[in-house]
Amino acid sequence: MIPFNRPTTDFVLGVRGGAKSSFLEHRGEGFLRRKQIVLDLFGSRDGEGLAWLRSKWANIDERTPDFEKKILLIHGDSCDVSSPVDTVNVSKLRMDHFKKYDLLISASPLYASVDDEFTQVNTITDILYRRLTWQKIIYVIVREASNLYYSRLRVSKSQVNAKAEMIYLIREARHMGMAMGLDTLKYTSIDLDIRAVVDHIVFKAQGILGFPRDLNWLYGYFKPSFVRKMKPHQFIMLTRKGSVGVGIFPEVKWHKQEKENIVKKVGVQVEIGDEIIYSRQQGDYRSIGDYDHARMTELYFWGTDGKGMGIRKVGKHPEVNRSPSSVRDQLIKHDAAVRRSGFCAICRRAGGKLFESQVYSKKKKG
Repeated sequence: MIPFNRPTTDFVLGVRGGAKSSFLEHRGEGFLRRKQIVLDLFGSRDGEGLAWLRSKWANIDERTPDFEKKILLIHGDSCDVSSPVDTVNVSKLRMDHFKKYDLLISASPLYASVDDEFTQVNTITDILYRRLTWQKIIYVIVREASNLYYSRLRVSKSQVNAKAEMIYLIREARHMGMAMGLDTLKYTSIDLDIRAVVDHIVFKAQGILGFPRDLNWLYGYFKPSFVRKMKPHQFIMLTRKGSVGVGIFPEVKWHKQEKENIVKKVGVQVEIGDEIIYSRQQGDYRSIGDYDHARMTELYFWGTDGKGMGIRKVGKHPEVNRSPSSVRDQLIKHDAAVRRSGFCAICRRAGGKLFESQVYSKKKKG
């Protein structure tokens, strides 16, 4: 029996259209029935995770207390979202939200761009990293597992670091009270270090790929034609301890269909503002993003005690870690924008409190 009371990891693979996402959604429903928490973290660009809003768990149209759950949409800082359920900017998400809500959804249309989503979703995974004690399991759905790697790559110093952070999250998930459901097209799309720690490998229709070479022994149990052409409701499961089984699961009737505008169907409206520019690692140099710029101006003007900081101290601050010349350039750039336009667009995008105030020249005169 597949457990719903332990933080296990599912790895689902198969061809496109093989109902991998439906399997993960069905698993998620199992956790919800047992009063656990579901976090739909990654999905396709068309927002398939938003289909939860028309499921019996959301009860937007028909209220049935047996299934009604508290739902939260997580969206990018550059977007304003109107929804039938509660919403929160990703930068304002806290661990308390995981205690208050049963189902949390971060869907791609709720971000200004794919790059914006991959960068900001790290806020969510960083919160999960800090979950040291737990009473409820969080089932994290990651549709196309490589998205998790690309997300960590946005904030890591190198590809090696990004891979290590992703492996660490999956390996240590059970200690954080997280069950994980990941899907991908083929077995080798995910690194061996990750495959070694999953609890259940779930095979959907494999098409021309078939079983990977090191699992060819499974053909002793299943006909190649069945492996190639499994129906959407069928699956084969291999556990970490070597148990093998075959099963079926019911159709997830609320699952998003092809060509369907799910954002419109569930009554969500998204207004995208100016896209935030994030810092990027470029070799040994890390570019300066909007949040870096805003933080430099605030530290220079206010410091940590309201008295301000010198340029060198700002550069050495752990949230900045830049050369004095880089800090000075940003301060001059900020003041020039305020003189020219009446505001600094960079600070305004990042939510900086000094977006209408000159900083460098004003402080020098003072």
